[in-house]
Amino acid sequence: MRWISKPGQPPPSICDYLTAQARVGHGLDYKTFASTASPNGGSRGGQLCHELTAEQCGLCAYTGAGIDSRLGSLSDPQAKLKFSAHNEHLKPQSVCKQELEAAGKNYGVDVGEDMDHRNIVAALLVSGGGKKITRNSLFGASHRENDTVPIVPTDRTCENRFTFDLTGGVNPATPNDQAAVDTIAVLNLGHETLSGWRAQAVAVFVEGIENRADAERIVARTTTPENGWLPEYSFVIRQVAQRLLAAMT
Repeated sequence: MRWISKPGQPPPSICDYLTAQARVGHGLDYKTFASTASPNGGSRGGQLCHELTAEQCGLCAYTGAGIDSRLGSLSDPQAKLKFSAHNEHLKPQSVCKQELEAAGKNYGVDVGEDMDHRNIVAALLVSGGGKKITRNSLFGASHRENDTVPIVPTDRTCENRFTFDLTGGVNPATPNDQAAVDTIAVLNLGHETLSGWRAQAVAVFVEGIENRADAERIVARTTTPENGWLPEYSFVIRQVAQRLLAAMT
């Protein structure tokens, strides 16, 4: 999980919509927003997804998979899963609505956290593509459903809470970190398909490391975006490269 630093101002899709809709006095909820046509074509929800994807350097907030132009290349070994990108609420929309109404406000008339850009990230959505599959066949946002995610990508500490290995495995960085244990379970981050993607990405970058300079280049490449883009699973690759670098001292 890579830390997402949210900007102070919401992206244009939300900002423009709230400004225009506030004058009307209703429809100030995410469901209405997402289904409204965007001035740029498509829906405002789709526009927001593009904006969030760019904000996240092209990576899924939970898994690190590429959800920009790389989305179409994702596949699972059994070819049972379908992949798309969507806007994921860190605090579920249903909870946002309940809390707004509990505060004596009107959903859709008053703005709640379901429209707060700091509560929305772009994430990979996994489905069976019309085929019947079990929940354990899914991972990320699809496996999570409405369960609470203890460690979210907007948490500054998130990158240090998990450890990854050369085989794509994931574990809590600290054995007694129950929040990390629960996050792995809620998002099913140990799913074999996701682990395989991580392993492949790591292999591409680190198998050619022969010296410190090689490792340092990989750390830099997976830390600083190029043209707003980061490699898939950059935080996984960087962590493995940093361990190899430490072993060279």
